[in-house]
Amino acid sequence: MFKWFKKKPPPDPNAPAFWRAYLEDLAAAPYYKKTPIEEIGFVVFDTETTGLDVQEDQILSIGAVRVKNWQLSVEDRLECYIHQEYHPDGKTVAVHGILPGEKLHSIAESEGVRRFLAFVGGDVLVAHHAAFDVAMLNAAIRSAGGGKLQNIVLDTGVLARRVARNPQMARPGAFGLDHLCDIYRIPQSDRHTAPGDAFITALLLLKLLHRLQKRGVETLGALRSAPRTGL
Repeated sequence: MFKWFKKKPPPDPNAPAFWRAYLEDLAAAPYYKKTPIEEIGFVVFDTETTGLDVQEDQILSIGAVRVKNWQLSVEDRLECYIHQEYHPDGKTVAVHGILPGEKLHSIAESEGVRRFLAFVGGDVLVAHHAAFDVAMLNAAIRSAGGGKLQNIVLDTGVLARRVARNPQMARPGAFGLDHLCDIYRIPQSDRHTAPGDAFITALLLLKLLHRLQKRGVETLGALRSAPRTGL
């Protein structure tokens, strides 16, 4: 049985220590196409940002929680607030509630991404509408001297579409986090905070995984290519 990724060259010895450690953790990750879902470590994460422009905006907070063996570990989580100098426009503050300099224990962005990479290691990343969060983290990691995230990434929005009966017929917003929480009866406590949204998304992930498993999706390989099925 072979690992499910191409062998990568060893880390650049001149790269920052945090990046070399991350790549070593990634290379040691025990995940294959046939790895059962219950043996996969999922890191469900979310970022809150100053806006939606990857080129211009910045990360304000990162939240992450680990899911493994069908269980969400509340104790095994990451929560950090990033110190940023920015001028709030009112709309973003109304969503995430973070004002410049408000968090007493905020840290530098470079420290935030170091903590995130150390927490994630080689596990499978999960987010809702993951492309934006991954892009924001990649920009921050590059600024700290690293490269792009190389973990397998799953999107709960995509998984929800695969579970839906008629995804093409769904109304606009049907696969948004708020609507999916209503469908799957997930309480929306601490919504629009990075830790809160990570926790909510983790609950959604578990519900989606159970539905997919009932239809024969039992491995990482099957999960990444899960067919569309009815609820």
